[in-house]
Parts: sequence; C-alpha cells; structure tokens
Amino acid sequence: MNKVQENIAQLQQKGWTLAAIADEIDVTVNAVEKWKAGDRNPRNSKPVVLLLESLLKRKHVPKRKRYKNKIEKTRGENETGQSKT
Repeated sequence: MNKVQENIAQLQQKGWTLAAIADEIDVTVNAVEKWKAGDRNPRNSKPVVLLLESLLKRKHVPKRKRYKNKIEKTRGENETGQSKT
C-alpha cells in the first residue's frame, strides 16, 4: 500500500467519503477510487499526499448529507432550474 492509499484509508476511517475527498482536492471521485484501489497513481503524488495529509489534520469532517443533497437537487431540477412536479 502506498502513501496515497494509506491516507485515503485513514480519511475514510475518520468519516470522509470519497466524494468529499475528491471535492476537497479538486479531482473526480473516479480518480480517488482508482487511487484507493491501487489501479492508478496520481501523476505527481507528492502534492496529492500533502493535500491528503492536510485533510487528515482537519477537525471538521464534511457531512455526508451535503453530498447526498447536492446529488438529489441536481436530479430534481429540470433545465430551467425549476423543480419537477
């Protein structure tokens, strides 16, 4: 297990979701999933490791509801921004 995988595992133990991690470091959830599985590594892993370590130091963990509600809102709105009835 490399340092990126270790940090992602530690973040998940603290309650972070892959979506929250991806959002905070500005990458796709798919990228974080592949890093976690070891299928791929970041092009330049040192800055990614530093970003993940900075997330580990945070006391505030994003709430899962934030990401769940974000997805539900985008599904519930049509192209004009009005909610479906």
